[in-house]
Amino acid sequence: MRHGSETALAIVTLIAAILHFTLETWFHLKWGQPLQALLVDYICNALMLLGALRSLCVRPGSAAGLLAAGWAYALGFGWRSVFGRLAQLEAGAAPANGEPTATIVVILIAALIVVALALAWSLALAWRQSVRR
Repeated sequence: MRHGSETALAIVTLIAAILHFTLETWFHLKWGQPLQALLVDYICNALMLLGALRSLCVRPGSAAGLLAAGWAYALGFGWRSVFGRLAQLEAGAAPANGEPTATIVVILIAALIVVALALAWSLALAWRQSVRR
């Protein structure tokens, strides 16, 4: 049986995926980025949407593992993005596209903390499901 908070996590995941898709697409159109970087974000959105929709549809079962996969992927590429930008700041390199790096880094670190908390939540739910079987 699924834990009651899984539905809340699925809804949070849907909102996060929609928000991420919207902001990342806007960022791509405004500042430009390589297509490979945009595709990584869209893969993340697809994983999160798959996990959230599956979780909401599989009642009374659980899709906590899929939710965890989406959040883990988001944490992985978010980690790379944050620390890649920090390395650029440390080296004194300015982004070629004129992006306001210092502001973006602060926003990304805050988002990374939220993603890490959601990942911990989803992993706790997945672990709970695996122990019950």
